[in-house]
Amino acid sequence: MKITMKAILINATNDQNEVIDSMMLVFCSAIRYAFKRILEGMNIRILEKEVSHKYNLNIRQSKDAVESARQTILSQKELLKMNYYNYKNKCMAIENILKEKTLSEKKRKALLKKLDKRQRKASNFKNFIDNNKIPPVIFGTKKMFLKRCKGLISNKQWKECRNNRIYSRGDKSKSGNPNLRVIIKNGMTFLEISTLEKTATNRALKIQVPIYLPQKLSRKTGKINGINYRELFVNHVQTGEAYQVEILKKNNKYYCHITFELPKVDLVCTGHNKIIGIDTNPDGFALTMIDNHGNYRWHSYLREHELLYARGDRRKNLCGELVKQVVLIAKAYGCGISVEDLKFKNDRDVHSKFARTKHQFVYRELLTMLHCACCREGIELIKVNPAYTSKIGLYKYCHQYGMSVHNGAAMVIGRRSYKFKEKIPKILKNKFIENKFKDKFTFYNEWKKWSMVSKNIIKIRKEVKNPDLWLANRKELIRFA
Repeated sequence: MKITMKAILINATNDQNEVIDSMMLVFCSAIRYAFKRILEGMNIRILEKEVSHKYNLNIRQSKDAVESARQTILSQKELLKMNYYNYKNKCMAIENILKEKTLSEKKRKALLKKLDKRQRKASNFKNFIDNNKIPPVIFGTKKMFLKRCKGLISNKQWKECRNNRIYSRGDKSKSGNPNLRVIIKNGMTFLEISTLEKTATNRALKIQVPIYLPQKLSRKTGKINGINYRELFVNHVQTGEAYQVEILKKNNKYYCHITFELPKVDLVCTGHNKIIGIDTNPDGFALTMIDNHGNYRWHSYLREHELLYARGDRRKNLCGELVKQVVLIAKAYGCGISVEDLKFKNDRDVHSKFARTKHQFVYRELLTMLHCACCREGIELIKVNPAYTSKIGLYKYCHQYGMSVHNGAAMVIGRRSYKFKEKIPKILKNKFIENKFKDKFTFYNEWKKWSMVSKNIIKIRKEVKNPDLWLANRKELIRFA
């Protein structure tokens, strides 16, 4: 698994800063030139040689520039497909609502207006896809471009936004990275940069700039807090494996993003005997432990309300603290972890309250951090299909073990990692499955069965959509059915 470390260049002289700035100008210009030529259909190999000759770059630097431009185009094409798919589904959802005869005239008018807007956007994305084109791309960000148009920033500031990076891919055959190499001398670390100037032997002139590799020491104990990035990367450099370096200029400082492969760690905590199922929520993790027979052991909820409204850096720190607690619990019990393989899509129009909650749901960051932590600590992590985990947990396990719906879902996630099937209890089958479907019921798959049960419960009382109502009035609802 790869990890990105954020370092910073320190104590650089004015001459070194000028060299780096000139390299950024040339490299970013090469990216923009390659971007235009690729859109015109130019062959990649021919383009690499042309960029190398035109901008006086070595072949590796020109390949990096062309690859960066190519990846930008590919990402734009993927975004086009995703946006078209999302808006197409939004249109279909609105059309289904419009088929209802009970809609008021005011509501119908509002939906028609929304449908027209969605259709225009979907049509716009479809035109780009059909013509094999992409929307205009602004190097330097659209935000800064608009500021420049309004005269809020100077031409110099605008050019600094457009020319602010150097990127170099690693190469194992060249002992790491030939153009942006991290070297260690007398206990100090330097970034060796291959400049555009040539020596008498026609080799690139190199400069060495001190670089600070992050290492957070505790003021009280002097020990390292969190991940020891410096030690991990120094060990990686000594192996001679490849690593990727990108220099970004921001607020007159030069930041280095170094991406390298983490060393493989043997699994010490597995799900052989027990496993912890985790349900990811906007305000924390719901944990439920089961044994290898699928039996309940305990449940807990690691709640952090501040995740819903904290700023970016603070939220990232809170995610790290939650993941740290989960890892410590897994190591204490010597068991593995099971999570949902979540992939949310923005293909539905929702109410403003839910949209706000959904927007603040940092599930990707939580699961990414958890995955990285498990790889570092040797904990087995199993991803399962998230379909109907909350529904099954609510209707089958919550009342039995006195859990919330989130812990019930976590139990289903844990059982699903062991490949257990979730049979529908007889009382639910008898009460909420119509007689005409009971003969064919055994031929349906697991999720189809639970879908039928859920829909019939909602038909009986629409208020049952609220999980707390089912937990509080379960006996009454079953009797009513």
